[in-house]
Amino acid sequence: MNNKKYLATLIGMLTTSSFAFAGTFGTDLNNNMLPATGGMGGASVARTVEPAAAVFGNPATLTEYNKGTSFTFGATFFDPTLEADHSGGVRDIPGSEAIIPAWKGSSNADKYLVPTVAITHAFTPKLVAGLGLTAQSGIGSDFRGVQGSQNPTGELLVFNANVGLGFQVTDNLSLGAMATIGNGYFQASLSQDTGSAHGFGIRGTVGAKYDIGATSLGAYYRSELNIQYDEYISRGDGTFWDDDVAQPQEFAIGIANNSLMGGNLQINADVIHKAWSDANFYEDFYRDQTVFALGAQLTTGKAQWRIGYSHARDPIKRNLPLGQDIGIGGNSPIGCADCGGQLPVTAGVVEYFQATNAAAIWEDTITAGFGYQLTPEIKVDIHAAYTLDESQQIGNTKVDIDAWQAGAGLTWHFE
Repeated sequence: MNNKKYLATLIGMLTTSSFAFAGTFGTDLNNNMLPATGGMGGASVARTVEPAAAVFGNPATLTEYNKGTSFTFGATFFDPTLEADHSGGVRDIPGSEAIIPAWKGSSNADKYLVPTVAITHAFTPKLVAGLGLTAQSGIGSDFRGVQGSQNPTGELLVFNANVGLGFQVTDNLSLGAMATIGNGYFQASLSQDTGSAHGFGIRGTVGAKYDIGATSLGAYYRSELNIQYDEYISRGDGTFWDDDVAQPQEFAIGIANNSLMGGNLQINADVIHKAWSDANFYEDFYRDQTVFALGAQLTTGKAQWRIGYSHARDPIKRNLPLGQDIGIGGNSPIGCADCGGQLPVTAGVVEYFQATNAAAIWEDTITAGFGYQLTPEIKVDIHAAYTLDESQQIGNTKVDIDAWQAGAGLTWHFE
């Protein structure tokens, strides 16, 4: 079978399994928006296709870049479309139809640019350093101006600066560690009575990689990233919410193989578990999430052709205890100009928050990408992904979302 026929067959195998696409896991981006790895469905735990994937993923894979210095500069454009159709009121507050009547509208938060800057440097053939900057978490919605909605709006952006080392312990085993400083910007509310707050936090990642001939096994553990945001929502009585918001700890394992097509075909598969139910703030409205990612890269001369697929169970927490003032992040009530100044944060209100502020309801992703070695030192990578419409009913609100993304980057390598 020639390369073109093999590539067509591989695309068919991956794309026939699902026809829904997406870009993030909950509010986390992982490696889904990197210039090259974005075309592999983010799969990169056991083996990578670009240095940036080692800097922002499993630090043990830094040892793959054990010669010279590499520098990557790129960006990905992400354009989601979120529509909400609310039937009126919340499920456990009698008379709330007068406070939040039926409404339908589209979010105005619909364009994002995610940067990628990454550097690797080999001190020795066994010791490699990596550092970089990107956005690793983000979500946004803005229904201000939609009549009857109470103007819910929210946005989370977390930029991460990473620095770490990978060390080849034996011919087969590599270990790595990465430190991250996260700088976060956050606002969230069921009304427009919110402001942007910012803060920073620290997390760590430790990983391992083991090579067995053409097969590589990889794993990492990443701790929580906890950031304190002060006075970002009004309670309606002159005081404000303060919250610790923790991007969840995660556990990842992966396998990769390049024994096919004379070593020109690399196939990656990852499993990532995100512990949203143990993360501050998220635990009140998100459940744990397991991600499955599959990616392939075929090299033909100076070109690389990539495809990928991932499935991530949506994180929306169900079966909330109706009739109770449960709050979000330990806070309740929330400011509400049309209901005497305050509204208790019951389960029905949390559902309204899930639908209008945190509706990461997508589950399946398909991506494609292309890379080309322009010169011995310079390589260009591009990728694209498309999110078909996904629809869910959350409380009294039906949510529909679709999205697309496209990214590109240049990598320079010097020995």
